[in-house]
Parts: sequence; structure tokens; C-alpha cells
Amino acid sequence: MNTKSKKVKAANKNNLRQGLESLRSHKRRTVVWPAVMVVNGYEFKCTLYDVSLGGLRLKLDLPLATGTLIQIKIKDLDFINALVSWHAEEFVGLKFTDSPEKVKLYLGDYSHNLE
Repeated sequence: MNTKSKKVKAANKNNLRQGLESLRSHKRRTVVWPAVMVVNGYEFKCTLYDVSLGGLRLKLDLPLATGTLIQIKIKDLDFINALVSWHAEEFVGLKFTDSPEKVKLYLGDYSHNLE
């Protein structure tokens, strides 16, 4: 890949990031937490990279279709339901199916700075 292509790719990622920021309705917290995701009865270990009261972003080497219903277990918490809202390269965005108020209760102390 030449220098011009690298610059274009970097600019596209930056534009995507800025676009996503403008669409978000919840404050995000950058984290690096272990998580377990269950899809159709299969369990996958993954790493969470940011979380909000509306959803989260994680790294997973598994392409998942938008709209797929999953369960996610963050750190030492119980499982909570979410939907796949997007995927790009090795990252997946999940939207919690519960209200932000319920997610805040679920996250407990981990919800600090998310309001």
C-alpha cells in the first residue's frame, strides 16, 4: 500500500469515527475489559473496548450479522441481552435491548461516568 492510500484510509477511519460520535446518544467510557458473548448457544471470549448505557464496542474475530440477538457477560456480572448494531473489521457494536436505566443497574459501579 502506498503512502497516498494509507493517508486516504486513515482519513476515512477518522471520518467514520467522527460520524459515529455525532450519532451517539450516550456518553462512552473507554475500557479494556474481558467479556463472554453467547451467540446461538456458542460462547466466545472477547475484549470490550468501550461501554455506554446504550451499548458497547468489542473486539471479536467473528463476523456477526446486524440484528443478531446475543447475550454478553461483562467482567464478573451476569449476562445481559443485546443486538448487533454494526461490525467493521474485527470490531462489533452492540446495542443493549434493555433501557439505559436497567443497564445502569446492571453495570452497578462500572457505570461510573456514563451519565
